[in-house]
Amino acid sequence: MIPLLVVVMLASGTRSGGAFTIETKSSTTQFHPSRELPTLRTSSSLFSSSQKSTISTSAKPRRRRSPKKSKPTARSVAISALANAPFSARQLEQDSNFEMLDLRDRAFARLLLATVERRSGQIDKVLSCCIAKYPPKKGKHSHVIQATLRTGVAQLLFLQTPPFAAIKESVQVLRMYPNNVPEPMIKFVNGVLRNLSRPPKDETNDASEMFGQILLKETSPQDNIAPWLLEQWRNDWGEEKAALICEEMMPSDESLVTPHIDLSTKYSLGAVGGITEDRDEIQSLVANLGEDSTLLPQYSIRVGSSLKGDVKKWPAYDDGIWWVQDASSTLPALVLTRALYDKYPSDKLSDIHVVDMCAAPGGKTSQILSAGFGHVTAIEASPRRSRRLVGNLERLGFVDTCHVVIEEGQNWVPKSEDPCVHGILVDVPCSATGTGARRPDVLRRDSDLRELLEIQEKLANHCGTLLDVGGIMVYATCSILKEESEDQVQRLIERGNLETLPIQSHEVPGFEDAIDENGWLRVLPGVLKGDLRSTDGFFVARLTKMAG
Repeated sequence: MIPLLVVVMLASGTRSGGAFTIETKSSTTQFHPSRELPTLRTSSSLFSSSQKSTISTSAKPRRRRSPKKSKPTARSVAISALANAPFSARQLEQDSNFEMLDLRDRAFARLLLATVERRSGQIDKVLSCCIAKYPPKKGKHSHVIQATLRTGVAQLLFLQTPPFAAIKESVQVLRMYPNNVPEPMIKFVNGVLRNLSRPPKDETNDASEMFGQILLKETSPQDNIAPWLLEQWRNDWGEEKAALICEEMMPSDESLVTPHIDLSTKYSLGAVGGITEDRDEIQSLVANLGEDSTLLPQYSIRVGSSLKGDVKKWPAYDDGIWWVQDASSTLPALVLTRALYDKYPSDKLSDIHVVDMCAAPGGKTSQILSAGFGHVTAIEASPRRSRRLVGNLERLGFVDTCHVVIEEGQNWVPKSEDPCVHGILVDVPCSATGTGARRPDVLRRDSDLRELLEIQEKLANHCGTLLDVGGIMVYATCSILKEESEDQVQRLIERGNLETLPIQSHEVPGFEDAIDENGWLRVLPGVLKGDLRSTDGFFVARLTKMAG
């Protein structure tokens, strides 16, 4: 076994008017692959691990290089986002330099960032093979050095970017970086990426393969998922389903990933209920949303890759007909609405009061509002997220029929003049592990869920007290962990005043196989057939309040 050579160690509010209101409440380990690997080329090494570097005190100090001014590039904005924020996608979209890019470069910046976030476990394992101290020791430039190394490897090994372009353009970002990255560090990054892009010296390996590709074979897509989470999936769902979840969230072949965006419409609920006019409206909308757009069984629209650019410029956006919402995320409001429709006659819907807890960004609230209930209250604790909620409701034309309250859900109670609560949807804060295909960062979260579990239990118990007798409560999570979902509902039922109102197959077209033995819905990514294989993981339980 030949250990891989050490290259270098880095140094280190309120809206007035109309009926729409918002309330606020005052108040150095080396990695040895499992098989023999060729020795890393050392021609670009800056320091030798066996020799001490000497510094001449008689030489004139080098004049500090000032970063050159240059136009932002896709790589520069992606590296900046990765280096400066834990939620890189949000940082990217808010960067003014991102807005200066043309549509093609914006798309590449998003792809580059998403690939680094999705494959960071494998990327870091490759880098650990050829850098003794990785990740870099924390220092002034450590974050941008690591971000540049990661983006370089992502391009070389996952995006099939020509090596010359991947290395030159990535290294150039460091030369333009505003904080004067030292030249030895820049040369270090250049050397590492060049070594990974060259064929190995070992003649037993394919000369057409890059050294980095050989190292990549020693990794697994599961390296991108926290070990505790993999183990929990296996415990909860068994080896077979856990493998399907992993493959859906981290496919072995990145080229098999088909990008898509799911949309809900104002006509979707009516279409599920069999209203012909609503079905015709949706079919017309599908025809205008790209040649590869399809209609999903529960009447969401899946937009394929043929429709590009900013969603705000897509057909009918300004008309307020549709909103972005993953298909499985529609299920909680769908089963709540169907139960209320069955319980109350149509001429009484104007008297029904429905509450949506943890409402932002507003997809489920919009579904409830499109159902025609007379009183809808949306509760959101975060002022920042509530602003997004309000903006979405305004665009969709739901201003006059929704009452937004900015308050912790477990503290909210209706005012004495408010109608009693007939239905309540509580999509509790959770680990969001079901969204890992879109948000790979959640798959590397820490295992301590105690605070979340406590919030979930308090919120669910409180919602149960708000319901009128006979009222309907839907408990939902986008988690694929039982302790946040099935286990919480079981404890809620054991308190004695709520019981399951089983979800029926006809209520959730396409998701019939996701109904479990309790009458709850459990959607696991990669498990359902057809287009619904690629949806977020979700859990939905429908309960009704008993007397006493």
